[in-house]
Amino acid sequence: MNVLVTGGTGSLGRDLVVALRSAGHRARVMSRRPGTGADWVQGNLATGKGLDAAVADMEAVVHAGTAAAQPWRLRATDVHGTRRLLEAAKRAHVKHIVYVSIVGLEGIAFPYYRAKLAAEAIVAEEIVPWSIQRATQFHTLMEIFLGAFSRLPRLCAIPFAWQFQPVDTRDVAARLVDVTAGRPAGRLPDFGGPEERTFKSLAESWLKARQLDKRLVDMPMPIKFSRQVAEGRLLCPDNLEGKTTFEQYLVRRYGRW
Repeated sequence: MNVLVTGGTGSLGRDLVVALRSAGHRARVMSRRPGTGADWVQGNLATGKGLDAAVADMEAVVHAGTAAAQPWRLRATDVHGTRRLLEAAKRAHVKHIVYVSIVGLEGIAFPYYRAKLAAEAIVAEEIVPWSIQRATQFHTLMEIFLGAFSRLPRLCAIPFAWQFQPVDTRDVAARLVDVTAGRPAGRLPDFGGPEERTFKSLAESWLKARQLDKRLVDMPMPIKFSRQVAEGRLLCPDNLEGKTTFEQYLVRRYGRW
């Protein structure tokens, strides 16, 4: 099967491209930046430039591209860009689009989540036959969060009560290969990591694996978003689908935890 992967250079996208090719599929990588190598195409969701060329001859699209790191472009990329991509896919007679989304969107007051919900609604308009696969937060995202909270010397100050169910991008990629090769199925069951964890427990393992001499301090955040995360709204306890724990991920990355 010929598959276009938007966001193919991201943490999930890289693993997905490898998984698709290992399963015998052709995987074309779409990125905003120019690249090299086989099956690489430059496309911009925010402007629409390059999208028709990106979807040409593709049977399926896995839409994992996002402007999460550029919040000022959320509407242009994640919302309007999703519609541009779908319309280009329709013109190219793409048979299946798989949209990668996030567990618990409805319960979190955060602009990025609102943009993802709006994109889901566009996918569900049936412009192209579709599936939506929601997943919990990636192990790699936990590292980004922990790195941001550890910038002060000798201190890691985090909201201890935050709850996550982190999942490995390789596990999500394996699921997406199966979803993409299957028939469009609409909204699929959530895909969560193997464990429900507090942010404190994740931080303890991460500091140990990194051998960072930092004191772990509770930093309550009295805002709505923080309360919602602490309430467990990002969890899907009935869908412990991922196999790789956070500690197993740390061993793979750092050789220890």
